[in-house]
Formats: sequence, C-alpha cells, structure tokens
Amino acid sequence: MNITGKILKNLRLNKNITLDQLADEINEMFKISITGSMLSKWETGKANPIYDHLIRLASYYNVTTDFLLGFNQDEKLDLGTTTTNNNNNNLDTNGKFRCSKKPNNIKRLVKLLEDDKITNKDVVILKDLVQVLISKKHKNLYR
Repeated sequence: MNITGKILKNLRLNKNITLDQLADEINEMFKISITGSMLSKWETGKANPIYDHLIRLASYYNVTTDFLLGFNQDEKLDLGTTTTNNNNNNLDTNGKFRCSKKPNNIKRLVKLLEDDKITNKDVVILKDLVQVLISKKHKNLYR
C-alpha cells in the first residue's frame, strides 16, 4: 500500500463509511462515476487516481492534494472554500471547478498568509505552480 492509499483509507475510515458509500457520495457531489472497486484499488495501491479524481477527493475530505500525496502531513490547509457538504464554492452546477475574480483570490491568499494558515513554503509552491500553469497555457497544452 502506498502513502496516498493509506491516507485515503484512513480518511474514509475516520468518516466511518464503506467504499460504496464513499463512491455514492463523491458521485453525487461531483456528478462523476467512481466505483467502490476503483476506490479500493487506490487505497491498496494497485492503481492511482488521476489528477482530476485526486482534486475531487481532496475537496471531499477538505484537505489539499499535497496532503493526499503524503506532503504536509502535519497540517491541513483549510481555505474555507470546500466542505464535505454540498456547499462547495469552487464547483459550478456541472461539478466543474471554477475560479472567482483574480483580485478576490489575491485578497484571500494575503489573508491566509497574514493569519498564518499558509506558510512561506506554501507560497513558494504556489509560485512554482503558477509558473507551470503559465507555461502550459503558453504552450497551449490545455484541452
């Protein structure tokens, strides 16, 4: 079992739900089709979730993808935008991720930094991520 599998299993067991119950909740929340069998393979390390599913799992459990991948195990970053209820501000009605206006996002990031909810290391990671996204956008790698 890999670290991501162990983390996914622990999160599910902490919610005291079965694989099929988890699949049903995720499918309903994100309008996708994940099976209990897929979740089992991810938990046992026989397969890995694709990035889109990893994002959805992180949103469902209210953790970061870094946390699911085994980074930042000591801290859970709570952006205040995702919950385990259907009150998910980052999803549109089709279950696709959307972003608010850039100035609002910048204000939120500054507030998180001021409140010590993100560290300078997190800021460096975000900076690198933005550079990758800009590079992909420039090279027209988005589908």
